[in-house]
Amino acid sequence: MSRLEERSVTMVKKILLALIMMSGLAGAVATPAAAAAKNDPLVAMFVWWNSAYKQQDGFTTEAFAKYFTPDAIMRINGRDSAKGPTDLAAHFRKIQERTQAVEIILPFIDEFTNGKGDRIFTHHFVTATEDGKDSKERVMGYASIRNGKISLINFVSVPVDETSATK
Repeated sequence: MSRLEERSVTMVKKILLALIMMSGLAGAVATPAAAAAKNDPLVAMFVWWNSAYKQQDGFTTEAFAKYFTPDAIMRINGRDSAKGPTDLAAHFRKIQERTQAVEIILPFIDEFTNGKGDRIFTHHFVTATEDGKDSKERVMGYASIRNGKISLINFVSVPVDETSATK
């Protein structure tokens, strides 16, 4: 085997080894993330929220209290929109009254939790129909978690122009 052939074989072996190591690492990272998603308070709340929206009496203080701390804050685009389960229920009942449909699209486009497990970062879409017009928003931000419940939602939400935006 010539020197050039030996280098080629060595390079292929290195590439294969790197790919094998990366696939093993990806599996190690993906497995805890998949397991964590089952116990993810943000995903659990959004699954409930999508269902509750479809029920006339779905948004109650008691229901929000299952997912949010008593002092929870929902901050959208830098503005505090609701504080605590009672305010959250009232806020979303108003949205429910003026819209024909709203859905938080699951699974998220992207989601990860910080090392301490007390912050869940997300990137997702929300679709809605209001006054017969369909809309879509791109939402990014995080939820702070305290004792298994959401204590802060801090999201930035921007409308998506379906005619020109990357989906």
